[in-house]
Amino acid sequence: MASYTESLEQEVKLDVGLGFEFPDLTGVMEGVVTDRRPTLELVATYFDTPDLRLLQRGITLRRRRDSTAGGEDLWTLKLPSGGATATLDRSEISWPGGQTDIPDEAVGLVRGIVRHGTLGAVAELETTRQRLVLQDAAGTILGELDDDIVAVHGGGQDGLRFRQVEFELAGGEGAVVEALVERLGGAGAAIDHRGPKLVQALGVDPDTLADRPVPPLGSHALLADVVRASIAAALDRILEHDYQLRLGGNDTVAVHQTRVATRRLRSDLKTLAPVLDPVWLSHTRADLKWIADALGQVRDIDVLAGHLETEMSQAAPADTRPFGEIRLELVRRREATHASLLEALDTDRYLTLLDRLHASAGAPPFLGTDRSGSEKGSGLHPNDPARRVLPKLVRRPWRKLCRTVRAAGAHPTDPQLHRIRIRAKQLRYAAEAAAPVVGKQARRMADAAEALQTVLGDHHDAVTAEEWFRREAATGSQTVAFSAGQLVAIQRQRQARLGHRWRRVWASLDRKKIRRWLG
Repeated sequence: MASYTESLEQEVKLDVGLGFEFPDLTGVMEGVVTDRRPTLELVATYFDTPDLRLLQRGITLRRRRDSTAGGEDLWTLKLPSGGATATLDRSEISWPGGQTDIPDEAVGLVRGIVRHGTLGAVAELETTRQRLVLQDAAGTILGELDDDIVAVHGGGQDGLRFRQVEFELAGGEGAVVEALVERLGGAGAAIDHRGPKLVQALGVDPDTLADRPVPPLGSHALLADVVRASIAAALDRILEHDYQLRLGGNDTVAVHQTRVATRRLRSDLKTLAPVLDPVWLSHTRADLKWIADALGQVRDIDVLAGHLETEMSQAAPADTRPFGEIRLELVRRREATHASLLEALDTDRYLTLLDRLHASAGAPPFLGTDRSGSEKGSGLHPNDPARRVLPKLVRRPWRKLCRTVRAAGAHPTDPQLHRIRIRAKQLRYAAEAAAPVVGKQARRMADAAEALQTVLGDHHDAVTAEEWFRREAATGSQTVAFSAGQLVAIQRQRQARLGHRWRRVWASLDRKKIRRWLG
């Protein structure tokens, strides 16, 4: 496979007219000087699916050829990175551009976005770039200001010429961005929120680019709207983290968020089952469970590692060596489970699941239900007002939770507490799905159910950690066994503490004020 380089690009884009005149940048910040660099002549070919799936996710894939003396050709994949900042932050991954085919690694990173689609050239941009480097008094480069005149070749905007100014932050702070934007803004430049040049080159509206946007819900929503919103929100969350999972490394957030998305949707589909085709429902929930289990194998290791790091941070330096041996074992296991996860992400089963969710977010497979409520029908219909029927649908997981708590008795076992946690999570997700329609009553129930789920989830994590550390104590060296034994004792203490607390949290949920809206 081709080797690649990875970096973080932090830039701000400014929209200017072809006749824009740069103001004097002297003194834009104290001590800042400018240095003019040679003009570049660049030709970039952008690749995407016909329906622009990459661009919909804020991703661009291009091959850029630098025709100036000594210039290089590069394949570059730009992936969204970070949250809301003064700059547009993207991970930039590059490969040598000599090969004419898209690098296999680049294709692999966007496989979950592209799925069974086909990548092809969608536009070619020819850019004349004038460059101005900003430096501080010590000669440290703060960033580069690029003035681009762009000509579009191909597509519906063939022949279009436009201008864009970019400032890419290097060693500077955000203050230099703010000062520069203020100076250029005074000359008529405006922040360009359209994102990559490709958006303007293709003539698409950034607001219409969203891939199956999550439909807004309100008190007048139909049950069908709730189904669409649930599927669309889950798909958006999965795709948001898909390429982060494929990048590898130790991205615990991507693993956790993707797992939550799959498990939440599986629970929502169970709640909304009365209006969904049972064959589609069975296949989809089974596939969601399969990929959630693969994610769970990695997530369990991450949770164990978190417990271990906490104890290592509190131990005396002389006592951390055995913990270090346990950590190495966790690292090995995480690498193995992550490799298995990547294999799952590359299967046709996973890609077909994403395609199915994409299609269903726009046109869910509703069941033609019999309104009689007979054995063949639920009495519900997709066009029923959601505010009227959601209480009935949420009442089912509430009753299951109550029965599970009663069955556990006064001294529940660890497996019984785990089942209560699962029921609490199902109730929480059902109430959260209802909250945008029903309002604060459903939100209160969701919050209370989440509190119960959290306490019992921490208890289950402690049980799982105890079992794992016990195995390490039985198979490791004498020093490792001693440290693992300490960790077992700590997890037992956590279980005892949480085992007492959950009753109080359950009492806060089991109140008439909380469940009154269920009818």
